[in-house]
Amino acid sequence: MAKAVKRAVAKKVTKPEAAPVKPIKEALTKSALINLIASENELSRKAASGAYATLEKAFLGSVHPRGVGQLVLPGLVKVTLRKVPARKAGTLIRNPATGEMMKAAAKPASMRVVVRALAKLKKAATP
Repeated sequence: MAKAVKRAVAKKVTKPEAAPVKPIKEALTKSALINLIASENELSRKAASGAYATLEKAFLGSVHPRGVGQLVLPGLVKVTLRKVPARKAGTLIRNPATGEMMKAAAKPASMRVVVRALAKLKKAATP
Protein backbone atom coordinates (compact mmCIF):
# COMPACT_ATOMS: atom_id res chain seq x y z
CA MET A 1 0.00 0.00 0.00
CA ALA A 2 1.32 3.44 -0.95
CA LYS A 3 2.17 5.96 1.73
CA ALA A 4 -0.26 8.81 2.19
CA VAL A 5 1.29 12.05 1.06
CA LYS A 6 0.51 15.04 3.21
CA ARG A 7 -0.07 18.11 1.08
CA ALA A 8 0.97 21.54 2.24
CA VAL A 9 -1.81 24.05 2.56
CA ALA A 10 -1.21 27.03 0.30
CA LYS A 11 -1.04 30.27 2.24
CA LYS A 12 -2.65 33.30 0.72
CA VAL A 13 -0.14 36.05 0.20
CA THR A 14 -1.71 39.46 0.51
CA LYS A 15 -0.12 42.51 -0.99
CA PRO A 16 0.30 45.43 1.34
CA GLU A 17 -2.39 48.00 0.66
CA ALA A 18 -1.13 51.04 -1.19
CA ALA A 19 -1.72 54.39 0.43
CA PRO A 20 -4.85 56.04 -0.93
CA VAL A 21 -4.21 58.49 -3.73
CA LYS A 22 -4.75 62.11 -2.75
CA PRO A 23 -6.41 64.36 -5.32
CA ILE A 24 -4.16 67.00 -6.87
CA LYS A 25 -6.05 70.29 -7.01
CA GLU A 26 -3.98 72.14 -9.64
CA ALA A 27 -2.46 71.13 -12.98
CA LEU A 28 1.15 69.98 -12.61
CA THR A 29 3.87 71.79 -14.51
CA LYS A 30 7.01 69.90 -15.51
CA SER A 31 8.88 71.39 -12.55
CA ALA A 32 6.06 70.56 -10.12
CA LEU A 33 5.94 66.97 -11.42
CA ILE A 34 9.70 66.58 -10.91
CA ASN A 35 9.35 67.97 -7.37
CA LEU A 36 6.51 65.50 -6.68
CA ILE A 37 8.62 62.56 -7.92
CA ALA A 38 11.53 63.73 -5.74
CA SER A 39 9.45 64.15 -2.57
CA GLU A 40 7.41 60.93 -2.94
CA ASN A 41 10.49 58.76 -3.49
CA GLU A 42 12.99 60.60 -1.26
CA LEU A 43 15.21 61.45 -4.22
CA SER A 44 17.24 64.51 -4.97
CA ARG A 45 15.69 66.89 -7.48
CA LYS A 46 18.52 66.03 -9.89
CA ALA A 47 17.77 62.28 -9.67
CA ALA A 48 14.04 62.90 -10.14
CA SER A 49 14.80 65.10 -13.14
CA GLY A 50 16.92 62.27 -14.58
CA ALA A 51 14.06 59.79 -14.07
CA TYR A 52 11.68 62.16 -15.86
CA ALA A 53 14.17 62.61 -18.72
CA THR A 54 14.53 58.83 -19.07
CA LEU A 55 10.75 58.38 -19.24
CA GLU A 56 10.55 61.17 -21.82
CA LYS A 57 13.28 59.49 -23.94
CA ALA A 58 11.39 56.18 -23.73
CA PHE A 59 8.21 57.81 -25.07
CA LEU A 60 9.99 59.71 -27.83
CA GLY A 61 12.11 56.72 -28.87
CA SER A 62 9.06 54.45 -29.01
CA VAL A 63 7.12 56.70 -31.38
CA HIS A 64 10.19 57.53 -33.48
CA PRO A 65 9.76 56.55 -37.17
CA ARG A 66 12.22 53.68 -36.68
CA GLY A 67 10.98 52.92 -33.14
CA VAL A 68 8.78 50.07 -31.97
CA GLY A 69 5.61 52.15 -32.38
CA GLN A 70 4.13 51.69 -28.92
CA LEU A 71 4.84 52.20 -25.23
CA VAL A 72 2.83 50.94 -22.28
CA LEU A 73 2.88 52.21 -18.71
CA PRO A 74 1.17 49.10 -17.28
CA GLY A 75 -2.27 49.86 -15.90
CA LEU A 76 -2.10 53.55 -16.80
CA VAL A 77 -1.50 54.48 -20.43
CA LYS A 78 -0.82 52.84 -23.78
CA VAL A 79 0.67 55.03 -26.52
CA THR A 80 0.59 53.62 -30.06
CA LEU A 81 1.09 54.84 -33.60
CA ARG A 82 -1.58 54.47 -36.25
CA LYS A 83 -1.01 54.82 -40.00
CA VAL A 84 -3.31 57.29 -41.73
CA PRO A 85 -3.37 56.49 -45.45
CA ALA A 86 -2.84 59.12 -48.14
CA ARG A 87 -5.89 60.79 -49.65
CA LYS A 88 -6.13 61.67 -53.34
CA ALA A 89 -7.39 65.06 -54.45
CA GLY A 90 -11.07 65.07 -55.32
CA THR A 91 -12.01 62.28 -52.93
CA LEU A 92 -15.51 62.82 -51.61
CA ILE A 93 -15.69 63.30 -47.86
CA ARG A 94 -18.55 64.33 -45.58
CA ASN A 95 -18.57 67.91 -44.32
CA PRO A 96 -19.03 67.52 -40.55
CA ALA A 97 -20.86 70.86 -40.22
CA THR A 98 -23.52 70.42 -42.91
CA GLY A 99 -23.41 66.71 -43.65
CA GLU A 100 -23.10 67.22 -47.41
CA MET A 101 -20.42 65.51 -49.48
CA MET A 102 -17.58 67.68 -50.76
CA LYS A 103 -14.31 67.19 -52.63
CA ALA A 104 -11.27 67.03 -50.38
CA ALA A 105 -7.74 68.27 -50.91
CA ALA A 106 -4.91 65.77 -51.33
CA LYS A 107 -3.11 64.73 -48.13
CA PRO A 108 0.04 62.64 -47.76
CA ALA A 109 0.13 59.52 -45.61
CA SER A 110 0.92 60.27 -41.98
CA MET A 111 1.24 58.69 -38.56
CA ARG A 112 -1.17 59.52 -35.74
CA VAL A 113 -0.27 59.11 -32.07
CA VAL A 114 -3.06 57.36 -30.16
CA VAL A 115 -3.11 57.50 -26.34
CA ARG A 116 -5.40 55.06 -24.49
CA ALA A 117 -6.22 55.10 -20.80
CA LEU A 118 -5.89 51.66 -19.20
CA ALA A 119 -7.73 50.05 -16.26
CA LYS A 120 -6.05 51.69 -13.27
CA LEU A 121 -6.37 55.17 -14.78
CA LYS A 122 -10.01 54.59 -15.76
CA LYS A 123 -10.81 53.32 -12.27
CA ALA A 124 -9.18 56.38 -10.67
CA ALA A 125 -11.25 58.72 -12.84
CA THR A 126 -14.62 57.21 -11.92
CA PRO A 127 -16.20 58.36 -8.64
